[in-house]
Amino acid sequence: MYKIAFDVMGSDKGAAVAIQAAVEFLKTKENLKLIFIGNEQEIKEALAANGGLDESRYEILPTTEVIDMDGSIMDVRRKKDASLVRALELVKAEKVDAMLTGGNSAAFIAGAHFILGEFEGVNRPGFMPTMPTLTPGVTTLMLDVGANVENTAEDLLAYAKMASIYSREVQGIKNPRVGLMNIGEEASKGRDLQKEAYQLLKADKTLNFVGNIESREMTTGVVEVLVADGYSGNIALKAMEGMGKNILRGIKESLTKNLYRKLHALALKKAFKEFGNRFDYKNYAGAILIGVNGIIFKSHGSSDVQSFKATLRMTLEAVENDVLTKMKKGMAE
Repeated sequence: MYKIAFDVMGSDKGAAVAIQAAVEFLKTKENLKLIFIGNEQEIKEALAANGGLDESRYEILPTTEVIDMDGSIMDVRRKKDASLVRALELVKAEKVDAMLTGGNSAAFIAGAHFILGEFEGVNRPGFMPTMPTLTPGVTTLMLDVGANVENTAEDLLAYAKMASIYSREVQGIKNPRVGLMNIGEEASKGRDLQKEAYQLLKADKTLNFVGNIESREMTTGVVEVLVADGYSGNIALKAMEGMGKNILRGIKESLTKNLYRKLHALALKKAFKEFGNRFDYKNYAGAILIGVNGIIFKSHGSSDVQSFKATLRMTLEAVENDVLTKMKKGMAE
């Protein structure tokens, strides 16, 4: 029975949505027990509202403080009984196999650094979400997407190595292709960071490095791992999420503009639904913070039930495949 700590207090929508997602997810997984961390009364009320759970499937760790979205990284030090802090401490003490939260990103990263620390071969941890692509059966791991404002070429090399291990172990890709996000395909393109990173990635024979990838190729499925500095990666990811949502919205508005279009759209309803589900970011809402001594996931602050269930699924998959041990071993070799 795996155990995962779930900070249910930090997200925009509070404990109710997080608990609903947890209850629905637990019904599909017999090998999982959740530790709900937060306001005890809110947690119990949310559990009751969702029909309750067998007490063998969960525990409650009551806390009295919350680091909300307006909090700062110093709250990790100030608020000792914050749900986010207590969740990270459970990981540190090895009382759980992993944790997840929808809370404050800056506090999450700071807490991971102060409480868990980075493992050998990693100077800066990185956020790594999974992106859908147009190629059936192919998803792309992208990192860093915002854990850092600045990175070194050595950071990008470390990200490529860790992400490749994750791709092999969790996603079953035998020899994942690695690309470097840049403004052009040529090795001479980009800033000094990209040029130096290109040479390091090319020289590492443990990687299947295929060269520079322009941002317009992000969702084509040409690589399973896409490496970027945190600043550029965050901008690219959010632009992709926004564009995807706007395109789907625009298609819907065009198809329902009049009765004639509505009638013809009915014949293609299944196809549009399949396409929409493939590129719905809520199905890939979680991002693992790799490079720290623990399996820890961050979901969107605005996560709904679907988003939290996706993050729970990703967290459990990482635990089941023992990715932390494998990444540590890979980075130490």
